Amino acid sequence: MDPREVVDSSCKGPVLFLAFSAITWLLVYSIFSMLAGVKVHASGMMADSAWLSYGRIQPASQLALQFGFLVQLGLAISAWIFSHRGRTVLVDGGYLYIGGLIWNAGVTLGLLGILSGGSSGLEGLQMPAHILPILFTGFVLVGVSLVQTNNRRTDEEMSPAQWFLFTATLWLPWVLGSAFLLIYYFNAKGVMANIIDWWFIQNFTKVYLTFVALGVCSHFFSSFTGRGVIGRGYSMFAFWVLLLFGSIGGVTLGAPVPAWLPALSTVTSVFYFTGIVAIYYVLHHTQNGATAVDESDKDNLTLMRLALIIFALVSVLNLIFAFPGMASTAEFTTYGPAIDLLYNLGFVGLLLIASLYHIFPRLAEMGLSPKITKVQNMAFILGFLVATLPSALGGLMSGDAVLGSGFYFSSVGDLLLLLASLLLFLNFLGAIIMVIKRCDCLSGLCGKQQRKEVKA
Repeated sequence: MDPREVVDSSCKGPVLFLAFSAITWLLVYSIFSMLAGVKVHASGMMADSAWLSYGRIQPASQLALQFGFLVQLGLAISAWIFSHRGRTVLVDGGYLYIGGLIWNAGVTLGLLGILSGGSSGLEGLQMPAHILPILFTGFVLVGVSLVQTNNRRTDEEMSPAQWFLFTATLWLPWVLGSAFLLIYYFNAKGVMANIIDWWFIQNFTKVYLTFVALGVCSHFFSSFTGRGVIGRGYSMFAFWVLLLFGSIGGVTLGAPVPAWLPALSTVTSVFYFTGIVAIYYVLHHTQNGATAVDESDKDNLTLMRLALIIFALVSVLNLIFAFPGMASTAEFTTYGPAIDLLYNLGFVGLLLIASLYHIFPRLAEMGLSPKITKVQNMAFILGFLVATLPSALGGLMSGDAVLGSGFYFSSVGDLLLLLASLLLFLNFLGAIIMVIKRCDCLSGLCGKQQRKEVKA
């Protein structure tokens, strides 16, 4: 048997389980995001239900997007890459099942806690306090499998893709546990709690999500070109710069804190951008002139290139608006949340979904429906562009009419995202059902049951 088939066989169950859970949470996010957008236009709708107020469904949607979709799909793709990069089977795959179940239970309880009014009031950690240890436990169990798989690799030297993914696997439980201890165990209050929350948001976005996306990018670009990552020295420079300066800052200009904290955030943003330039140079030249190994991967490569362009665009905008002159025009507007959503969906989300398109046929031994995939890709791309860019522009331009138009466009984008996530969910579920029917798993179980009844 081909060694790659052995690796895929070990990854099949755990990776597909985490991927399906992530896609389900993407659908949940799309539903709540659309409801939140409608509430902006029709505030009287569902006004009698406190559970469906804007102040609850909006943070609930962000929880579903970040912790339900992005983190889980990132873990699934990371597990597959660690196995293939290390040329080893997935070690302790059962931990992915157990950790995934605990993680999903934590996200579900956190969602219900926010909807029932138990939100913490902190932007990045909206879930109730008792949910954080559940999430921490679930992630650590999954991380044990990923770390063990990486340690069993046959090549002693790690590739840049493994640098980024391995660091991300260790980073999230550290910042999640630290934030929980500082806020709830050491009882940080008021502005101190908000500073810790901003620190967590900075690390979650600039380090964890960015490192997962860059690790996935590095792996697939080098895989599609058939050569290693170009500029290993640049990759190492980018890795340490992004890790050092991405973990510091995140305090906005108008925050009620000492002036040196926003100034420090501006300085770290400039240095962080130098790391962005270095890694963009590496990834751009790695994928330049790439020819996908399979014909089916050409569309996947195109999606990844689009994600890389969005990564560069958002990085430039973040640098420009890190300075006080520009930051003052965007603060307290819809610009910031819109750009954050563009980064989460347009860069990280699109990259992970394109990676799943490549991985799924190798695990399930059959692909997703090509026609449905094309429609869902168009709906997803148009959805996050329409949901973010007009809203960001409306936030920078004064006038209620401009803001109103931006909100209407965002609602259209939310509707397209709902369509895309629903199609992706049905496409994935339909393919899994076809795989089960093909392998006669259900008939085998029924046959065993019948044999037991005959013997009885």
